[in-house]
Amino acid sequence: MSVTESALASPSFGGPPTLDLHVPSAARMSDHLLDGKDNFTCDRLAVAELLRTAPELRALARSGRAFLMRAVAELAAHGIDQFLDLGAGLPADPCTHEVAAAHAAGPLRVVYVDNDPVVNMHNRALLSCAPGVRTVQGDLASPELLIARLSSTGAVDFARPAAVLLGDVLPYLPDPAQTVRAFRNVMAAGGAVVLTHLSRERADRDAVAAVEEVYARTGTGITVRTDAQIAELFDGLAHAPEVLDARPDPAVPALTCRAGIGWRVRGDQARAVTTTAATTGQRTNASAT
Repeated sequence: MSVTESALASPSFGGPPTLDLHVPSAARMSDHLLDGKDNFTCDRLAVAELLRTAPELRALARSGRAFLMRAVAELAAHGIDQFLDLGAGLPADPCTHEVAAAHAAGPLRVVYVDNDPVVNMHNRALLSCAPGVRTVQGDLASPELLIARLSSTGAVDFARPAAVLLGDVLPYLPDPAQTVRAFRNVMAAGGAVVLTHLSRERADRDAVAAVEEVYARTGTGITVRTDAQIAELFDGLAHAPEVLDARPDPAVPALTCRAGIGWRVRGDQARAVTTTAATTGQRTNASAT
């Protein structure tokens, strides 16, 4: 551990005394995959191990983030002015509120939610001055409690359309459908769910197991799901899926990512939805993103 990392983790620098810099953090690993600077040696070593097994993960992280920001831009331009960034992790460049503000016609509410107290402390320090932005600690595995808190504090008005962003967070949940369903059920017509999820559909079984094993050491763990399991997360929403694919040769086994915008429409009647980044069955080469 470097002297700088030890200092950052000390209480005098705002770090909690229980922060163990020998244990990688999923949030900091994601930060490193996106070329961020809010990560430590243990996180970089874990990512290096991941990339030895699945070198496509860095391109998928970047393309998944790019998809999410394209969706935010489209939804803000569409008139949505409330954004819930669930499992937000550490701030990425650009941040959700920055992209939304660049495409919105008026003021916004942007709420960053994470269950990691260290991540929330960091986000509050960096984002506290941004207009219309809140940082909330909450557990996506208990979505009803989180929704009640967001409603009671006035962070979100669920009687109006809102965008619920689930960028690369659902693999960390044992029952992601419960979380998506809870937010879908309180969402007003015209709102949307945006999600990305790592897929095992085109990957080697041993590679999937190795990736899951590395993440298990973070204390959170992930589940890499099939395309069919991910498609079920859009139940009750009109959506246009996309496959983010970093393989130069589609015949080569590798992890991919499923992404999509799911719209909450009146009466749950499905309708065709075309987005700037996703059309039904579209495959995007993530390495070019």
